[in-house]
Amino acid sequence: MRQGNTSGPGRVPVAYVLFGNHRTLVLGILATLAGAVGTVGSISGDAGALDILGFIAIGAAGLALAVGYAVALSKRPHATPRRR
Repeated sequence: MRQGNTSGPGRVPVAYVLFGNHRTLVLGILATLAGAVGTVGSISGDAGALDILGFIAIGAAGLALAVGYAVALSKRPHATPRRR
């Protein structure tokens, strides 16, 4: 394994590996929804502060995954259409 600069030829940046898959977007959306629903449910129920903070953390992590996917998608080089 080569050490040093990771932007050499033939190397894929880490952001594309982590956020380049559409499954990351789906996981992010589901985690965001689970965090929001869990937070509202735990606030309306009789949950402790750690439970509420846990659901908030799940929602924040899901939001970070969804935004990371959108940023990685916007920075991905697009193929140029072929002329006929």
